[in-house]
Amino acid sequence: MAQVLNASNTSGVYIKLEATPGTYVAPAATDFVQVVGTPKFTPRGPGIIRRADVMTPFGGELAAKTGGIGWDISITTETYWNFAGGAFTADPSSSNSMLYALLRSCPFSIATGGLNDFKFISQAIYDLAATRTGGNSYSCATFSIAYEEIGGKRYESCGCVCIPKFSFEAGGKIMIEWSIKGLWRPVTSTGTALVPTLGSPAPLVGINAALSVTGPLSGATSALAKVTYDPGFALSDVLDAQQTYGMGIAMVSLTSSPSIEIEVADLSEVAQPDWTQAQDNTVSATALTVTVAISATYLVIFSLNEPQLVQWPTPGESNGYRNIGLKFAGIVNGNSQADIGSVGFYTN
Repeated sequence: MAQVLNASNTSGVYIKLEATPGTYVAPAATDFVQVVGTPKFTPRGPGIIRRADVMTPFGGELAAKTGGIGWDISITTETYWNFAGGAFTADPSSSNSMLYALLRSCPFSIATGGLNDFKFISQAIYDLAATRTGGNSYSCATFSIAYEEIGGKRYESCGCVCIPKFSFEAGGKIMIEWSIKGLWRPVTSTGTALVPTLGSPAPLVGINAALSVTGPLSGATSALAKVTYDPGFALSDVLDAQQTYGMGIAMVSLTSSPSIEIEVADLSEVAQPDWTQAQDNTVSATALTVTVAISATYLVIFSLNEPQLVQWPTPGESNGYRNIGLKFAGIVNGNSQADIGSVGFYTN
């Protein structure tokens, strides 16, 4: 008799960049990605229907699979970045980073400054390429993913692209929720299971976070309770004419403005004119930044250019103190390749 799987069954997620977009490559143990919680694989497409529900000559209660299908995948990871050389480099998208394939398969423009400075920029256009060099600065690589349960099932997908959403609470780890779309591959049983190759730096923690001194609120504060950064992208299904029954490689577009949501200490309207900004419905000419000081030398900065409050402030309370929830969006201008919003990893 087969053994029923426990919800806590040992499992692993493995992700590898594809040399040819849309062509599956089998990940190895060294492609292990440490996730928080259980990955979610959801079929997409018309799926399975009852024949009795459609006009067919067969009728009855038999089910039929119609159209092409693919995978919608959700995983959550911590944020990793090593500031020293050696086994890992300072570039969080390098081939030595656990998150490199995911970050390279996002529609960010990746800009480099100094040796340890890397900036992931939201922009409105992209093209599909296996690399991000030269003319492919505004591009989106693809990856293959395998999720296998020891002694259970193995889920696979290829031609995957993804969208990240960063969030953290004060003193908590900086988390990334990844939304992934990819091509369909059949579910199989796990054979000889891969053994994860572990070895990652400590995850980043959201401490010493502060708003920019200048910006729409005309003041700085370090009393940030929660921060969420959404790059503004969305994944959409686009039929690929070369795939008879597949949904094709998912396409990416900037469907809304990048946004930063914060819960911050509620100060006077003179020191923090949030209600005034919301009522005036103005776009600030000064960028809004949230800086997380990992140490005296290393920073993670979430930024919006030309920010605007896009919803009314939400007053609240935390630990006996008044706080207020604010949501800002970066306004898209006439240049589709402009820096609208970004998350950057910097050294002083």
